[in-house]
Amino acid sequence: MGIADLYLSRASMVFGGVEVPPSKAVAIIVGIPYDFTSSYRPGSRFGPQAIRAAAANIEFYSLRASRDVDDYGISDLGDIMLPINPRDALRRIEEVVYETMASHKDKLLLSLGGEHTITIATYAASKRINNSTCLLVFDAHFDLRDQYMEDPYSHACVLRRIIEKYGPGNVMVIGVRAFSREELEYARRKGVEYVTPIDIRLLGVRGVINKVHRWLDKNNCNNLYVSIDMDVFDPAYAPGVGNPEPEGLAPWQLYDILYKAVLESGTDILAADIVEVSPPHDCNGITSILAAKTAVELIALKTAITGKWQ
Repeated sequence: MGIADLYLSRASMVFGGVEVPPSKAVAIIVGIPYDFTSSYRPGSRFGPQAIRAAAANIEFYSLRASRDVDDYGISDLGDIMLPINPRDALRRIEEVVYETMASHKDKLLLSLGGEHTITIATYAASKRINNSTCLLVFDAHFDLRDQYMEDPYSHACVLRRIIEKYGPGNVMVIGVRAFSREELEYARRKGVEYVTPIDIRLLGVRGVINKVHRWLDKNNCNNLYVSIDMDVFDPAYAPGVGNPEPEGLAPWQLYDILYKAVLESGTDILAADIVEVSPPHDCNGITSILAAKTAVELIALKTAITGKWQ
């Protein structure tokens, strides 16, 4: 029995309501219901189940990928059972995700959070699978604080911990618009690549895609880990998040940037996460629906990259 068998618990509802065995799947879903360090509006531990429920009630056809994700296999392994302490939780998440990825190679590992802290562990697992994996983050926040409320593993410190371990060239952030002066100074000092919503308006989607291509080439990023914090979207589209910030992205902007940047560069997506859905603060479930749609588009993009047709 592996560590994944020990700590993964089957969910009461699987993503989309239908699944296939992992061996026949294009994507593997893992829920990570952790929100112990949430600082404003907790509740993202309920995110995985809310996203699953929404996924069972939306259509799976992707206009961008020109394919129906219903025609491809998705396997939902359930949720990771976690301790409260952040360090202990991160160790367990990393080992479970690493073992799962090692057992199901060439499939998209999609983690449903949970708060953004989980990315420290899931990205570490991806780097163990393929060291050339870079991290493309869509987020309203830099998450570059050295510590928050005396906790260095707070959700506000995620990218700081990742950059310290893997270097600033491994990370690019799109949609960032909420940060402290300390975080901005750190990003500039370290040379972290980032794009604000103001940049997107000035450069246009094509200009942002070109910036992503240059970052990929400069850092020899052969594989991508994509982390989507749902607060990157404007609260008009995603009100049910832990820390909403005005002046965010529209869904079409994120999807167009992601699709064209990845497909035009020939880069593969090894793994991804969708984090910070907080159902207790959602309005009519629209954030969970958008998160489910985002998951569908990530899976569709993976099939387009591999060229697989059912």
